[in-house]
Amino acid sequence: MIAAASNTDDRSFSHTLGRRLRRYGLWGAILIGGIFLWQDLRPETDLPESGPRAPDFTLTRLNGESFHLSEHRGEVVVLNVWATWCAPCRDEIPGFVQLQREFRDRDVQFVGLSVDESGMAAVRRFAQEQPLNYPQVASQRVASRKYGTTTTVPRTFVIDKRGRIRYTHSGLLLPGRLQPMLETLVAEPGPAG
Repeated sequence: MIAAASNTDDRSFSHTLGRRLRRYGLWGAILIGGIFLWQDLRPETDLPESGPRAPDFTLTRLNGESFHLSEHRGEVVVLNVWATWCAPCRDEIPGFVQLQREFRDRDVQFVGLSVDESGMAAVRRFAQEQPLNYPQVASQRVASRKYGTTTTVPRTFVIDKRGRIRYTHSGLLLPGRLQPMLETLVAEPGPAG
């Protein structure tokens, strides 16, 4: 008798939950979408005056050339640690492509650092489907040893003209949130001498 009552309670709960999800599920999706839109429209633009020096690295780009982070001193660098299997990573790439296009003549350089297990092979396959207008490199070792051992992707590091990390973000980063930071950092003076 107790088991029968338990089954009835479970079915009643499941029925009630299913009915509420059907009734209010759309509102949940709208709420989540609204949160992302709010982040994009009301971006954080407060940047600290300074930050830690960005660890330097040299890796081979998708086109076979070397990418040396230190060679970009005097530019604002947006370093995006990502993976081809990561949905939020793929979602933010069109915004990065747009911002790279918009800021390319203003000393801003985006770079993607893939942490895919198959390295550049995965990035190469991805780049055949998705147009990328900024350098791509791959190294799990560099990402973890130099930019943190967390497995969370995407992670974005905004590096100022002096080579200091001024902003770090884990998770999806929308263009509306990043653009004001880039405007601020581009206006700052570069390294002396």
